[in-house]
Amino acid sequence: MRSLLGLADADEPSSLAPSRAAARAADGTASSRSAAEAAPATCLADAACGPAMLVARQPVFDASGEVWGYELLFRQPDCPECYGDGVDASVATASVMADGFAMSRPALGPGQRLLVNFGEDMLLAGAPRILPADVCGVEVLETVPATEALLGVLADLKSEGYLIVVDDYAGQPGMDALLDMADIVKIDVLGRPLTDLARDVAGLRARQCLLLAEKVEDLATHRQCEALGFSLFQGFFFSRPELVHGRRLDSSQAAKMRLLATLAREDVNIKAATEVVRSDAALSYKLLRYINSVHFGLPVKVTSIQHGISLLGTRNLVQWLCVTVLSEFDTGPMARELIAVSALRAKFLELCASRAAVRAGQEPPPAVPRPMPQSGTLFMLGLFSLLEPLLCLPLAELLRALPLVDDLTEALSAHTGPYAPWLVLMEHYERGRWDEVLASGAAMGLTQADLAMAYAGALEWTAFFHDNRE
Repeated sequence: MRSLLGLADADEPSSLAPSRAAARAADGTASSRSAAEAAPATCLADAACGPAMLVARQPVFDASGEVWGYELLFRQPDCPECYGDGVDASVATASVMADGFAMSRPALGPGQRLLVNFGEDMLLAGAPRILPADVCGVEVLETVPATEALLGVLADLKSEGYLIVVDDYAGQPGMDALLDMADIVKIDVLGRPLTDLARDVAGLRARQCLLLAEKVEDLATHRQCEALGFSLFQGFFFSRPELVHGRRLDSSQAAKMRLLATLAREDVNIKAATEVVRSDAALSYKLLRYINSVHFGLPVKVTSIQHGISLLGTRNLVQWLCVTVLSEFDTGPMARELIAVSALRAKFLELCASRAAVRAGQEPPPAVPRPMPQSGTLFMLGLFSLLEPLLCLPLAELLRALPLVDDLTEALSAHTGPYAPWLVLMEHYERGRWDEVLASGAAMGLTQADLAMAYAGALEWTAFFHDNRE
């Protein structure tokens, strides 16, 4: 049986590499064989294969702050030996994309969409059909020419139920045929004058399409875009809050912060964590429901809190408690996404640290010794990295209520100190800055496969946790 909560243990890489067959079986995709179905297995997260696919997802919000869906960002592995001779590049990429989709699909909520970029060759090869029409948004890159053949492919896809998304529109001429077919038009708003955005929006107003503002990095830009008529928003504005100076945590929030402070202690013990659960009926119920879920496959039902906790162990119990307590700060749709991202960050950094420790034990020591933080400490770093936008209070005030080790506080408050590079790695990964991701990872002794495995494991753990936390 897989270790409880250890959904991404270093010795179980096979559980993190969904196959194309799994993607098709899970989703009942195309009725006819597409080119992508002929591709051999890819190396999503197989360290033995060498380079692996890096996948990240970025949320897309609607005007009410709910998560409408995600864009799937990926870096194709530079691993031609994984595909064999005679396999077309677009076929190999489609195969890789299917694996990335299978990895991301469990984290989607009901009705949420996943936007995927396609180049001209992949569109002409029919590659989008490897993904289900009711979930996949076909994002047409701005470099794709609107040829008659391409427009015919897009018309067929649209008739089959796929969303057609035109990427990076900025008023370019010669796009009328594509825009006529678009369900969504994406406009990059980063650093663009308001007058230019207003002109582009006015030119699209008569068309039957939704407008998606991408690279929205602050709330002021979000409000401007909303006033212009955008209905979907993508970017990291949700991590930059409007702080409410002078407001205090209410008594319930303060109690949760004190509990988090207790759990974040390096010397926290199983007895203290057990008492926290036993003293709270809601926590006891959630824990029993969690352990008795189908995923764990236990032969008998766990009815005792003590028995359940003994199965989890201290580390996993503390992690479960931390994310569950953080989830109780939920104040709306944006907060729910912040909590989900915090949990994903926490598990990603923990798994990265575990992989780095394994690598350090397998390889000769580097000329310049690298500091090797504890994986549990990095879990806390990721978990608390979005406290400020979650509670809309200054981070310095929140950290006073959450006494952490000095290095952790320094990384969170000033982005300096020995843990700061791990935050940088995480932020590069979320934004799909793949060259920077690989450079940061290499500095920590992590390979591309290590990073792919860590993110896949974090996505799986986060999706499973949130499915079973209520």
